[in-house]
Amino acid sequence: MKIKTIEIKNYKAFYGKHTIKIGGKNVFINGENGSGKSSLYYALKDFFQSSIETIDMTEVDNIFLKASDKGKNYIKVKFQPNKDGQRRVAEYELSSTGKTTNAAGDTSIRDANKLKSFLTYKHLLDIHHIKKDGEIDLFNLLVKGVLKHFKYTLTSGKELGELWNEVETLIVKETGTSYRIDQKRKDVNDALKAFNDAFKQLFEKPEEGNPNPEYILGHAAPILDEFEHGLEIDLRYMQATTDDYKTIKQNHVRVDLKFCGQAIPKAHLFLNEARLSAIAISIYLGMIKRHPQLRPHKILFLDDIFIGLDISNRLPLLKILENHFPEYQVFITTYDKSWYEYVRGFLSDKWKTIEFYAQEVKGGFEIPKVEDGTDMVQKARQHYNNSDYKASAVYARSAFEKIIMNYCEQKRKPIAFKAKRKDYSSQDFWNKVKVDVQPATKTSIEGYRFLIYNKLSHYDPEVNPLKTELRDAITAVENLRTELNGT
Repeated sequence: MKIKTIEIKNYKAFYGKHTIKIGGKNVFINGENGSGKSSLYYALKDFFQSSIETIDMTEVDNIFLKASDKGKNYIKVKFQPNKDGQRRVAEYELSSTGKTTNAAGDTSIRDANKLKSFLTYKHLLDIHHIKKDGEIDLFNLLVKGVLKHFKYTLTSGKELGELWNEVETLIVKETGTSYRIDQKRKDVNDALKAFNDAFKQLFEKPEEGNPNPEYILGHAAPILDEFEHGLEIDLRYMQATTDDYKTIKQNHVRVDLKFCGQAIPKAHLFLNEARLSAIAISIYLGMIKRHPQLRPHKILFLDDIFIGLDISNRLPLLKILENHFPEYQVFITTYDKSWYEYVRGFLSDKWKTIEFYAQEVKGGFEIPKVEDGTDMVQKARQHYNNSDYKASAVYARSAFEKIIMNYCEQKRKPIAFKAKRKDYSSQDFWNKVKVDVQPATKTSIEGYRFLIYNKLSHYDPEVNPLKTELRDAITAVENLRTELNGT
């Protein structure tokens, strides 16, 4: 099962009804902050979570709704048929009035939710604050971050973060006549035991006769290797305890480290944020793979996690997702426009690109404007069909420039070096490309290049839109792309 469409109405940033067409593909989303990317993240997260618990949809109404529209929000998700037996489009709904995500006899959404495969950049924020007392401490990063929603047999039906929250809640609870100190001691001891028993299992190395499938590095280490930082790590959990029942101590996860086979005695001086990020993400992805994978739908949503990743981690992460999660439907969001444009240039046809914009509406507030990340030639045609000829010409010109620059990169065409990117012109690239182009295509491009692509892109009241010529100019760029891609 793969998601075909997502329809959201009056949920968080989504004022009114919005339909997002996915088509069963992986999705790479670009959008500025405030454009609705995270609202989509939480919409899908709530949708899947609703299969096992009640989501109070009144709390996620769009704040600008009229009184008459409140309590009418919903999230509808359609799954397209697949080759494994499901022959029809399946639709599920989470709304203020009910839900079908836990329909009797249908555990599809519930099973998918067990993977706990939603990660936001907020889960990685503790990377900036984990160097304590001269040592690395991964406890908060794991328990309150990347493994917060982790659940398995020893967590007794609860998430790891829930177990720890119970400890923290009890340790600060005041005692008195209604809650005696002996009762608090018992409750705290029970809560600590429940948490420690569940958490420490993740750090016990497999031994003969005790394979321990829960061993955290058994799942994370192969993924960490693919980040190619040359790291070998061992993790030690110092079990949480208390002696005064007012504070918790020794709740640390320490790191023993080797780099290229050499032991590093002071890990806190060696592990920069790039390496720490690689460790955290490897643990998160490894523990997802640890879950039973026989689910009809497997989704992996990474919300803006590129914020904290440098280029040395970004590209390996994309390869890891491709190699380790081929059966998952992956959603990635980013606010980094340059990175988005760079990445989508080599994404396979298994991916769909989407762009989110913050659109101001009557009333002064903003709502998401969702656009398919169609290529620039298609956008040129869309604007042409809407009689917006200037916009059409801008996209046609941009498409031409992108095509010839990408071709020069792919074919390693030598371009004279210039110290500043702005000093390059499209002519520098076109001079190298046109020798490989058929005469008819070359003539069309050069004939329309200055007449259409350039003139209509600038303000000139004496230039009249040349409708027919613009249409043919777009076709010329399309033909150029087809010809070069087939070269």
